[in-house]
Amino acid sequence: MPSSASRENFLSATTEELEKLTGAEAGTSGAASSSAVAAHPGRSPLALPTALFYGATSIGIIACNKITLTTYAFPSSSALALAQFAVTCACLGALALAGAVELAPPTADSFRVVVPLTALFVADVLMGLFATGSLSLPMFTVLRRFSIPCTMLLERFVGQANPSPLVQASVWGMVGGAVVAAYDDLAFDAKGYAAVLLNDLFTALRGVYVKAALPPPPKLSKLSLLFYNALLGGAVLAPYLAYTGELAEARVWLEDAPSAHAGGHPVAALALSASLGPVLQYAIFVCTQHNSALTTTVVGALKNVATTYVGMFLGGDYSYSYLNFGGITLSCLASLVYSWAVIVGRRLPTAPPGEPAAK
Repeated sequence: MPSSASRENFLSATTEELEKLTGAEAGTSGAASSSAVAAHPGRSPLALPTALFYGATSIGIIACNKITLTTYAFPSSSALALAQFAVTCACLGALALAGAVELAPPTADSFRVVVPLTALFVADVLMGLFATGSLSLPMFTVLRRFSIPCTMLLERFVGQANPSPLVQASVWGMVGGAVVAAYDDLAFDAKGYAAVLLNDLFTALRGVYVKAALPPPPKLSKLSLLFYNALLGGAVLAPYLAYTGELAEARVWLEDAPSAHAGGHPVAALALSASLGPVLQYAIFVCTQHNSALTTTVVGALKNVATTYVGMFLGGDYSYSYLNFGGITLSCLASLVYSWAVIVGRRLPTAPPGEPAAK
């Protein structure tokens, strides 16, 4: 059974995957962002509040997951992820029935687009779950940054992007910091490192697939993509959890938790943690609508920096050393430079694939 700290790592990774799936990657929502800019040539008065709302919600879901998994000892992070899938489907389904949102009908074309994405997502999640058993939250977060150079190299290979020298330098700075931190990781585990690197590879493959399968105008909206991914992901995860016995453990917890935590509210904490999944997706949507996909990406990067350092004090599984801490700090600083470089790059002409990027 994974430790409480490892369960927190998995939920953090799962949250990150959902963020990227629903538009935190600029490539999947550039058309929507351009439309928003055209409709609102001036700065939206809700730009700052929605960015803060997204950042606070993103950090809040991690804190809520910690309370559920650690304080109240919920036995399965993957069962909690399944609950978030279920709540997401229920919320979007209810909104669609009420006419508040529009979801694409379940056609063969829709599933032809979604099924490969769901397969990559589930593989990504399972590798993340396997990786969490022996990695501290700071090291897990730092090693997850390897997904960025993986994505960059894959995009160049398929001709999707040609990043500027500053972006490339900052990406390799993140990698260098992670390598330094890993060199002096006192809690090194080879299987955990292998799993998280596979996790990074699946993340990169999924991002490149989204851009290739959903060119503007996309066949599916972000909400439709989220709905069908959660639906199919839940359909895959539910029998797996039934087979491993994790659903039975969660059911026993629901029966025993009120008496085991008489002074607290464990079931309410579980419900809130599951419900924050779709709230986070809404926060991402409104942040992108009133700012841009780029702003959402930058806020996410800043949130990850905060999570890295806060994670040193959570779970009690981080082993401090000067070299390890220095490598983590170098990787975090490089991620901030990366965010700044992307902002600057958006103000410069974009180079076609195969040609030198603007400096």
